[in-house]
Amino acid sequence: MDQPFVSRTFAVGEQEVVCKFQRPVPGDHDYRCDYQIVFPSRTRAFHGFGIDEVQALLAAMQNAHAYILTSDEYQNQGLMWLGMRELGLPLAGGLSTEDFPKSPRNNR
Repeated sequence: MDQPFVSRTFAVGEQEVVCKFQRPVPGDHDYRCDYQIVFPSRTRAFHGFGIDEVQALLAAMQNAHAYILTSDEYQNQGLMWLGMRELGLPLAGGLSTEDFPKSPRNNR
């Protein structure tokens, strides 16, 4: 992945998880924003689409946030941003972090 347009770094204990967003690019009918989440043991790459650059970037951030909220690192290993469980990324529509089921091993 090229140099990210913007990124956010989260902590999982002494390790980091980095979420990197590329600059949205035009397609045939809309814009695409690629992102990559680099976990200590794997990498997740995906994208968001939108009618313009802003909507594509927001969609990518929403997708990344939802994926992180369901990850083992968040559910069971205490992934945080600035010492908080609130990760400071948008979620689609009226969703909140409470809408994502917690693992039975993590009742925070």
